[in-house]
Amino acid sequence: MGFEFTFLGTGTSQGVPIIGKEYPEEFLANPKNHRTRSSIHVVTDEIKLVVDTTPDFRTQCLREEIRWLDAVLVTHAHTDHIMGMDDCRRFSEIRKGPLPVYASELTMSHLRRVHAHAFHDGEHPKGYFVPEEHVIEGPFELGDLKIYPMELPHGNMGSTGFLFEQNGIKKLAYLTDAKTVPDEVIEAVGRVEIAVLDALRPHEHWTHMSTGEALEAAKKIGAERTFLTHLTHYYDHDIDQAKLPEGIRLAWDGLKISLK
Repeated sequence: MGFEFTFLGTGTSQGVPIIGKEYPEEFLANPKNHRTRSSIHVVTDEIKLVVDTTPDFRTQCLREEIRWLDAVLVTHAHTDHIMGMDDCRRFSEIRKGPLPVYASELTMSHLRRVHAHAFHDGEHPKGYFVPEEHVIEGPFELGDLKIYPMELPHGNMGSTGFLFEQNGIKKLAYLTDAKTVPDEVIEAVGRVEIAVLDALRPHEHWTHMSTGEALEAAKKIGAERTFLTHLTHYYDHDIDQAKLPEGIRLAWDGLKISLK
């Protein structure tokens, strides 16, 4: 069975380029330096899902021609990861019913508050988003995938990483928005085929991994390939890619990874 995922977005909370800043023409000329907010789309023979619904979600879905979703997984409730949730109304309409949303109890409580028009009991007006709540309490299955939630430190809120396993094979560890990757997570995802790691910027940040911290985590995980995401404008894609070790890549919007 196949496993494919697409980086819908690879940027930080403000996106790249940010509002009101001048950039060199050479920087803007490279499409890989244009980054919408971070999210992925996962497709197998049996399931189609997204991780996070960013403020750019509608644009990302149109760009990648996403026309069906079986589920939404949410890492945490910071605005750059949930403010496109209402655009899922279209998928409710296509499905002619609710769209399953998976999140920790803390994240779900924020979704109920921020998107109170959708996350409530009773009837929904025609055309509204209708979520089907699934509070994550441990590993769960969607289609041919077994998904393991991973608790990650991220400021005062924390974040949920996800390990996607298919037929007993660790396919993808998506570990964005994390200051570190705890030892127990490194052990759980060790030797995964693909690791995706938060690497906000070259210098240190109090809630995200820097380039150096991400590279150290990547070395411990030992994935076949590692991609860095949630990137600021401090990365000029081609220039900074040339500085990275073999097997480590800067992700970019629209990048598709296919695994057997």
